[in-house]
Amino acid sequence: MEQTETSEKKARKRMSEKTKKRINNFVVAPISILVASFIRAICVHCFMLSFNFAPGGVTGIGTMIEFKTGFSTGYTNMIINAPLIILAFIFLSKSYAIKSTAAIGLASAGMVIMKQFDFPQYGVTAGGVIDPAAEPVLAAVACGVLGGVGVAMMIRAGGSNGGTDILAAFIQRKYQATNITWFIMGLDGIVIFVSFFVYGNNLTPVLMSLTQQFCSAMMGDVILTGFKSAIKYEIITDDPETLSAELIQKLGHSVTKMDATGMYAHSERALLICVVRKRQVSDFNNILKKYPNTFAYVSSTSEVFGKGFSR
Repeated sequence: MEQTETSEKKARKRMSEKTKKRINNFVVAPISILVASFIRAICVHCFMLSFNFAPGGVTGIGTMIEFKTGFSTGYTNMIINAPLIILAFIFLSKSYAIKSTAAIGLASAGMVIMKQFDFPQYGVTAGGVIDPAAEPVLAAVACGVLGGVGVAMMIRAGGSNGGTDILAAFIQRKYQATNITWFIMGLDGIVIFVSFFVYGNNLTPVLMSLTQQFCSAMMGDVILTGFKSAIKYEIITDDPETLSAELIQKLGHSVTKMDATGMYAHSERALLICVVRKRQVSDFNNILKKYPNTFAYVSSTSEVFGKGFSR
């Protein structure tokens, strides 16, 4: 009888997981790709093109070409990414390639449509003149923040915005232990460096590009890991039982105990490990103050899974 109930629970769990996967693949992911693509189109048309600065990657190349020739960034985005998408279909995941194709196509179409219908741009008046009251740095910050949101949504959806992201995926697959961050930064840096000459040997577009890149990276990191981050305490104490009981009772998080030896005095003590939310740091510190013979150090964790946290 117990075996039958266990089998039924496992079957229900499998069905629940399949349902969640279907919802994610056919509802959440498409909506995320659509919204992220729309955000990307807004960033390019409403902020980058109005103040003439080029971020890294394919988008930066496209904005510089449009500045010089008037050829839409949307078309450039599709043309440069087309061979990368084909290679992604062949050598990478088909799901990844399809989602990336959808994101690139939607973002590019959005850029073209916005340009065609003269979609409003920040700091540009109805007559096409830059408003003196508009702040270029605000355009860079807004573009970075919105761009970071879009990138995080694409990563969660299992796709990419193309360009250096796809190149990075190729490198990561072949050399899994390689840190590709420097590779991406190098490519983006080249594009930003070239923008100095494209925009009339002016340093302002370069500084705006760097500001945009920084804000985008920070916002993306906050969305991807910031809401799951936590604080880890490691505590050396002579009174592990009482301290652990109080932490468990007041903070609602378990404590792990390990035996430790102080090498200065060769005394046997206990090492307690406890992970808590950032909002609980003050309460944790107040509890530690009650134990004067306790030594503790704190470190940040970028992501936490398991009981008491998100799964």
